[in-house]
Order: sequence, then structure tokens, then C-alpha cells
Amino acid sequence: MGSGSVIWRLLPPAQGDPTTELAAGAAMLAGLKETNCPAIRWYAAGSRPALVIGSGQKLSDVDHTALRQQGVTLHRRSSGGTAVLFVPGLLMQDIALPLEHPLYHPDVSESYRWLGDVWQATLAQFGIHTSLIDIAAARADRQTLDPLIARACFGGQSPYEVLVAGRKLVGFAQIRRREGVLFQVGLYTHWPGRQLATLLAMAEAERTIFGERLADRVTDLVTVCESPPDIHQIAAAFAIVLRQRYEVSITAADWTEAEREAMIAAQVRFASLRLEG
Repeated sequence: MGSGSVIWRLLPPAQGDPTTELAAGAAMLAGLKETNCPAIRWYAAGSRPALVIGSGQKLSDVDHTALRQQGVTLHRRSSGGTAVLFVPGLLMQDIALPLEHPLYHPDVSESYRWLGDVWQATLAQFGIHTSLIDIAAARADRQTLDPLIARACFGGQSPYEVLVAGRKLVGFAQIRRREGVLFQVGLYTHWPGRQLATLLAMAEAERTIFGERLADRVTDLVTVCESPPDIHQIAAAFAIVLRQRYEVSITAADWTEAEREAMIAAQVRFASLRLEG
């Protein structure tokens, strides 16, 4: 299947802080109206830790005192799911597709299939053997998932996410707007499960259970690969797979003026939230 668009724009990363990075995703969606061209962006978490909760997640799920004591900012993203800890070692990818693009699928779950396939082939280039969770398995997992574990986004499994020996390595989310769809992807070089446990609101006895159960469900690059690739190596491998499968050529591009304006306007939505107490 061809991509329908030979060129995909490779946008530069933003500043590394979650406010700007989340706003950049909104700008990519806004840019589709002007460019009607797919765009891709790679970025990594900055040095200051931040906890980013899902669009519908309760503030009561978070330990506000612990956030304050550890100097961790709190943000809310536009996509669903639950808490993701932005710390060094979190590698991220955004892909914006216009609605009429051949890789766009009206079914939310099925829309991840091509992305999971490309990520699986990308990681195979580094000797990482993976599997994709199918829709039925993902739905069954959701029905039986411990509510405690569900507070962490990587604790659950969604369709076509990438697993290694049953543990999640690559997580997906998406945002749908009139302009198109934004896929958001994340994986960890080092999984920060212990720190995440200290930032969620739960009893001390639950923290131990949370950490142990989550460790059985999540993995990271240093665990699954003897020489873990960095974000630049992964980006290059991903581009190769896209070219081979969809005849896509990724070309470096700058933000348009409209995208810059949209990014600035969106920062208010993604600014750090006021901590309670």
C-alpha cells in the first residue's frame, strides 16, 4: 500500500519541557489544516521531571505533597490514559496524519495497526524481538486490569502496542480533531517505576504491590537490548521501515508561522497545574 504522500515533514524537537512539548503536538494538528502533509517529530524528556496525567484522570490519583517535595511538575495532556513520568530516558514520537491519508483509519483501535507493525520492524533492526497485542487481548486486559495498576499509563495494554515477552515496551495514544489524527508514542530507556510509585496517591503497602506488579508488565530498552539504541538511531531505523513499506520520504522541515502561533497559544492548556495542599 502506498502512503498517498511521498513526503513527510520531519519537524524539529521543541525545548524538552512538557508544556512546550505537549503544545507542539497541538501545533502539529493545527498545521495539517495549512499543509495537508503528514508530519513526524522525535523528542526526549528534559532534565526536570514532570508527571503528565491523562485528559480524564483524577487529580486525586496523584500525591501532591510528593510532587512538591521532589520538585516534579504536574501537567494534563489532551490524550486519554493515565500517568506518564517525564524523566531523562523517556523517548517520544508524534505523528500527525490528515483525515484523508491512507494510513488514517476511522476505527480508533484498528488505526494503530500500521504503527505497531512499523515499530515492530524498527526494533527488529536492533535485535529486539517483539509481539503486538491484538484488539481482543487488549480488551480482555482492560477488563481484568487492577485499578491500582491502571493509574499508570504503561500499566495497561492497548491494541497493537509493542510487547517483549508479554511486557510493554512501546506505548501508544492518539488525539483526533477535525484536521486529522495525532499519534503519540513513548518508550523508556530506563523504566522509572520506583519513582512513579512515590508520586501516585496510595498507601505505603500499596506502593510495594504497585511496583512489583508494574515491573511484571513493563520493560525498557536496557533490559531488552545489549546495546540500547538512542533516539537518533531509532528515528533513522523507523524512517527506513516507512520508506520500504509505504514509499515515504522523511524530509527535514521547520515549523510554519501558523504552527508556531498555535504552539504558543496551546501552552496555556498544558502549563503546570497548581498542586493542592
